Amino acid sequence: METTQLATFAVLDAARLGGNQLAVAQQLNGEFTSLYKGRSEERLADFAPYLFSLEAPTAFSEWLLTLGWGRAWGIFCCTAAPAAELHQHLRRFLLVGLEGEKPIYFRFYDPRVLRTFLPTCNAEQLQRFFGPIAYFWLEDEDPAYGSYYLLGEEGQLLVHRVPHAELLETFG
Repeated sequence: METTQLATFAVLDAARLGGNQLAVAQQLNGEFTSLYKGRSEERLADFAPYLFSLEAPTAFSEWLLTLGWGRAWGIFCCTAAPAAELHQHLRRFLLVGLEGEKPIYFRFYDPRVLRTFLPTCNAEQLQRFFGPIAYFWLEDEDPAYGSYYLLGEEGQLLVHRVPHAELLETFG
């Protein structure tokens, strides 16, 4: 039986990274792309979400999981889909329409936002949001922990908390 290989990606928020940390991330890991395109990519480069490949262990993963953990720099997702498909999927959620209002930016790549948003979704919304993503993992409110978010067999949201140290063993 063939097993599907999952790849892990980090979606980092340049606005949260601040200072020169985006440049450090890009120097440590050249496999990245902005989720914004065109004029938005040019105008908002310092505030954009960036999709980074995350392999374990590397200098990038160690840097990210030690210096960045607990600072809401971004989220992580695991998928069997190619990077281009994941990129296209995540771009669908950058702008959301609120009833009777102009579309607004949806900062789902902020762990504080994602861990609040996911529990409010019904099964259909979760399926649409997860798409090709097997699971998300992100820092917990208590940075001593991380949380895995995945879909159960009936489409319900499952959440598993793990100590940050376990994530460091895997990716640091």
